[in-house]
Amino acid sequence: MALARSFTIGCTAALLAGPAAFAQEACTTYKVQPGDNLRFIARAAYGDADLYRVIYDANVAVIGTKADIIGVGSELVLPCDPKSTSTATAAVAAPDPAAETVTPVAATPEPAATPAPKPIGFVTGNGYAPFADETLPGGGMMTQLVEMAVFRADPSIPYKLTFINDWEAHIDALLPSGAYDLSFPWIRPNCEAPETLSPGDQTRCNDFVFSGPFYEIVDGFFALRDSGLGSVTKYAGFEGKRICRPEGYTTGVLDAAGLTAGTITLIRPAEATDCFRALAAGEVDLVSMDAEVGDAALAKLGLTSKVEQNPHLTTLLSLHVIAHKSNQRAVDMIGQLDAGLIEMYETGEWYDIVSTALAQNSNNP
Repeated sequence: MALARSFTIGCTAALLAGPAAFAQEACTTYKVQPGDNLRFIARAAYGDADLYRVIYDANVAVIGTKADIIGVGSELVLPCDPKSTSTATAAVAAPDPAAETVTPVAATPEPAATPAPKPIGFVTGNGYAPFADETLPGGGMMTQLVEMAVFRADPSIPYKLTFINDWEAHIDALLPSGAYDLSFPWIRPNCEAPETLSPGDQTRCNDFVFSGPFYEIVDGFFALRDSGLGSVTKYAGFEGKRICRPEGYTTGVLDAAGLTAGTITLIRPAEATDCFRALAAGEVDLVSMDAEVGDAALAKLGLTSKVEQNPHLTTLLSLHVIAHKSNQRAVDMIGQLDAGLIEMYETGEWYDIVSTALAQNSNNP
């Protein structure tokens, strides 16, 4: 089932206050300090970093239309907390029968307005905690990073974010058909060594454009603690095993390790939790996925004490936003996201989003 959220600018989860976030109060002005960004200021003023857009909208003339890094010493207006503002609708005054009747003058027709640009369509899915899941604060870490990159690129960019849980459909149909423009998060295969790639990964390299890396992950293997597979030090020790890796995940890490169709049995369910249920039931021997998603799935299922990750056989990979090469506006948007990502590093927003999302994930099994 597709569940959609529409935005002109993104909303993100509340973050820990940064080191330069001094005491602020709503309904006042604030002088920007070294190390500040709008998220830090919004959290200090309202207790909610999600409200950075409230401050931005009130200070466009000071900050700039592109939301570049705000200058130290700039004077910002901090509007009153919108969460505490009354939303009651004012009563409409009853007409005065004694009032003079005025004959309306025909209004001059105004020229037709220019149609608003079609929002950029982002698609992601659930079951990929801590990176993407609509039950997580802000939709998950990667969702927050992408939305802040859009804001940093250009706050006026309209976009729509939809959660569709069939991850394989994102790359097989939704992006190629133009139904959506961009999808995340996706691992980039080793496109520089096409001879090592499976046909599916070769298609990703040939047909899609990848953004810069938004986050690096450690991809590895999980096994039951009493299986002995957690102590294996060579990939040859996994030959002949039943390995579960959710559909949509690149098989490049398995291919590069020689764990191909001729040497293992590969099971491809829809979600990470499906793999761990199969592991607990003895239906597979290993689960192949990144550590943070695996840890979150184990905690959700209550299997942390029964399953361990092999510490010896891991691969460092990165998460990206992708666009189909046939969609020029999506390809252009990839460039804008990359620029926004660089600004997030400069402002400290990238680290703030990541550290808070990881803390929330560890505190809420």
